[in-house]
Amino acid sequence: MLITVNTKYITVGLLLACSIICALLQGRLLRRMILLADDSESDTGGKGIRNHESWQVSPKALHSVNMTSSAAKTCAINLYGLPRAFQSLALPSIIQNVIRPNAINNCDYFIHYYYLTEEGAGRSGEGGQIKPEEVLLLRQAVQDYSPNSVIRFCYDKEEAFWNQFKPLIDKIRTTNATNGKFLYFPWRSPSYIYPVTTDNIVKMWHSIQSAWNLMAEYETLTTRKFDRIAMLRLDVVYITPINVFHVNQRELRDDEKVALVPGFGRHPVSDRLIVGPRDAVEIWAAQRFERLDAHIQFVRRNHPGWGMHSEKYLNWSIFPAIRDTGTTIVEDDHLCFFRARVDESVWISDCGGWPVFARPSILNNLGGDKVQVLESTLGRKCLGEAQHVSWAFVALQCPAG
Repeated sequence: MLITVNTKYITVGLLLACSIICALLQGRLLRRMILLADDSESDTGGKGIRNHESWQVSPKALHSVNMTSSAAKTCAINLYGLPRAFQSLALPSIIQNVIRPNAINNCDYFIHYYYLTEEGAGRSGEGGQIKPEEVLLLRQAVQDYSPNSVIRFCYDKEEAFWNQFKPLIDKIRTTNATNGKFLYFPWRSPSYIYPVTTDNIVKMWHSIQSAWNLMAEYETLTTRKFDRIAMLRLDVVYITPINVFHVNQRELRDDEKVALVPGFGRHPVSDRLIVGPRDAVEIWAAQRFERLDAHIQFVRRNHPGWGMHSEKYLNWSIFPAIRDTGTTIVEDDHLCFFRARVDESVWISDCGGWPVFARPSILNNLGGDKVQVLESTLGRKCLGEAQHVSWAFVALQCPAG
C-alpha cells in the first residue's frame, strides 16, 4: 500500500512539473514571436519619420550570478532623449553602471531617441554632429551581459515631432495671463530662454512618454506588468552604479515602496531621473501632458510667473501625486552622473555646487576625485583643464580619439 501511494504522488508530481515547464516554454515562445513579428514590420529606411525596432538577443551561455530575492521581480530600464556623443561618452558608462549592475535582475530595455544629425550651439553646449544610429550599439552591449533581456527601440524625426506638437507649442508660446505676461512660459526664471527652453521641455516629455509607451505596449502583448522601472537619460555619463532594486546602495525590502531621484540638480528638485514602482513612475513618465493645465492653474493662483518650469512642475504637482500612491521619494546619496555634450565635453559640475542644489554627501561618497572616476568610467584620459562654460557649468573635454 505504501508503494502505491508513493507512486501516485510521484506521478502527480511529474505531471505538475511538465505543466510548469510547458507554461514557461510557451511564455518564452510568445515573447520571441512578438519580437520577431515586430522585427518583420520594422522599417529602418530613411523615409520613416517615426519608427520602431525590436530585438531580443539569442540565448547564450549565461553569466554566473548569485540570484537574490529581488531577482524574482521584473524590471524595465527605459532610456530617452537625444543621443549626444553616445558611443564616445554615454555608452561606456551605461555598460559599466547600468547594464552590468542589472544583469542579475534580467531587466528589459525600451529606448526612445530623436533621429537628429546636427545640434546647434545653445544652452546645451557648443553643438555639432550627432550620430543617432549609435544608440543601436546598445543591442550588443545588452547581449554581452544580459542575454535574456528584451530590447526595443523607437525614434522620432523632427518633422514627426512638430506635426504632433505644434498646436501645444503654439499655445505655450502665445498664451498670456490676465496681467499680459506669459502663462505657460516661466518668465520669472532667468535661465529660461524664450521659446527654446519650453520647446525643449516638450521634446523631453514626449521622449520620456514614448519610451514609457513602448514598454507599455510590450506589457500588453505579454500580459505582464513590470514591478520596478527606471527612466534614464541617453545623454549622460553615469559614473556610479544604478541597480534598480537598490536605494542608497542597499537592497530594497519587499515591503518598501520607494522611488529614487538624484540628490543634485535640485531646482528645487531634480527632474533628470527616477527609479521606482510602476504606478509611481507612470505619473512621472506618462502623465505630464495630461496634468499640465491643472498645474498651470495652480501656479497662476499661487506662484504666478513660474508656468511650466520643469523642476517646479515636479515639485508642486508630479511628486505630490507620486506620494499619493503610497510611495516615498528618496534622494540618493551616492548617485552621480554628468551631462554629455555633442562636442564630447562632459559637464563635471553636475553632481556638486551649493548645498541647496546638490547634497554634499554625493561627491564625498564617490571615493575619489570626480575627474579620476570619470576617466576610469570612460577608460581613457580627458584633455586639459576643465573650463567654465557659464557661471553654473564646468566642462571637461573627453574625446574618444
